Amino acid sequence: MNSALSDPPLPGTAVEWSGAAHRQTKWDWRAVANFIGGGTGAGLLLVAVLAAPSALAFRIQFGLGLAVIALGLLCIMAKLGRPGRALNIFRHAETSWMTRESLAMPTLFAGGLIALWQGSVGIMAWVAVLSALFFLYCQARILSDAKGIPAWSAPALVPLLLASGLAEGFGLAALVAPLVGGVMPPLAGLLLAALVLRLATWRRYRRSLASVGAPTESRKVLDELHGNFVVSGHGLPLVLLVLALLLGEPATTGLTASAGLFAALAGWAFKFILVTRAGFFFQKSFSLSAAMALGKKRG
Repeated sequence: MNSALSDPPLPGTAVEWSGAAHRQTKWDWRAVANFIGGGTGAGLLLVAVLAAPSALAFRIQFGLGLAVIALGLLCIMAKLGRPGRALNIFRHAETSWMTRESLAMPTLFAGGLIALWQGSVGIMAWVAVLSALFFLYCQARILSDAKGIPAWSAPALVPLLLASGLAEGFGLAALVAPLVGGVMPPLAGLLLAALVLRLATWRRYRRSLASVGAPTESRKVLDELHGNFVVSGHGLPLVLLVLALLLGEPATTGLTASAGLFAALAGWAFKFILVTRAGFFFQKSFSLSAAMALGKKRG
C-alpha cells in the first residue's frame, strides 16, 4: 500500500486528512485473482463434500477447487518484488493475516491431495475444507486490516467476502455439474442460500460505508456496481434456481448451471471492482500551522 497510509507523523505535528481521495495502485488484477481463487476454491471444496452426487463428481469439484486456489496463489506470487524473501511471510503469525493465510496452505493442499487420491469424503477431505474456509477468512481479514482504505476496512466487508466466496464456488460447481451427471437438488438449494446470504451482506455493507467514512469516490464506484450486481448476480440466478427446483429434471441441470454462471461472474466482478477501482484513501498531510510550529521548534 501507499506509504502515506502507514507513515507516522513527526513528533509535535498535527495530522489532518486532505479533502481529495486517492485510489490505491499497489494491488492490481494479480491480487484480485488471489481473492477470487481463495473464495471460489473454498466454496468448491465445501460443496464437493456436501453435495457431490458421485465419486467422479467429488473428484472433479474437489480437484477444481484446489486448482483454483493454486492459480490464485501463483498470480499473487508473480507480484512479489523480491521472490527470495517470500519465506518471510511465515514469520509473523501473531500480527499478520497474510501469514495466517499462508499457514493454512500446507494442510489445505496436503489434505486435499490425499482426499483426491482416496476419491471419497473422509477426514482428509474435511481437513482440506476447514483449512480452505480459514484461508478464505484470512483473505477477508487482510482487506479489513487496510485501515487507511475505509471501503476495505469496513467490518461489514468480512461477512460479504465470505458469502461471496461460497456463492462463487457453489456457482462454479453448478456450472460444471452437467459434466458429471447433472445437478442434484441439494446443490441448487445450497447455491440459492448462498445468493440470499450474499445479497443480505451486500446491502448491509453498502449501508455501512457512510458510517465508516468511505470517500465519496469509493461510494460512487460501488453505487455504479449495485444495479448490475443485484439484478444479474442475484435476482436473475435466484429466479432460475426457483424455476429449477419447481420444474425438476430435465430443466434443473440447465437452469442451475446458468444460475451458477451468473453467480460466479458477479462475485468475480465485485472483487475486481472493490480492489482495483473502489480502494480510495485520504492522503495524510501536515497542516500549515503545524508545519510552522515544527519549524519554530527546530529553529
